[in-house]
Amino acid sequence: MKFFKTLFVVGGTALAGYFGLKLYKIVSNITKLHKSLPEFLNNVYGEKPALHINHNLKSAAIKVGFTQEVLDKHNDIENTIREYIDDFYPELAKSTITIELFIKSEMTAEESCCSDEEEKED
Repeated sequence: MKFFKTLFVVGGTALAGYFGLKLYKIVSNITKLHKSLPEFLNNVYGEKPALHINHNLKSAAIKVGFTQEVLDKHNDIENTIREYIDDFYPELAKSTITIELFIKSEMTAEESCCSDEEEKED
């Protein structure tokens, strides 16, 4: 009886450790993606986008905002983002990724610019 109890505890601990490590990798990759994707898109399209990422265990929703001019000029933004994720974050590429583009208003860009400057002054 002790053998089965020990086996059950060790198996449960190993299973919890496996899923914990898997969850850690996902959260770590999301954090890295949130930092690196705006810089990558800034290098490609010449404008830093507004970025919102929501992720659960099996899917991710990425919302990327550019000005209307950038959206009109480039039709391949979604494909570029998917290729970037496939190349640099293959763990995230395994999950279902929904990419949504939206128009970033100039007021929002100015407010975020000014709020960043105010934070730096403090």
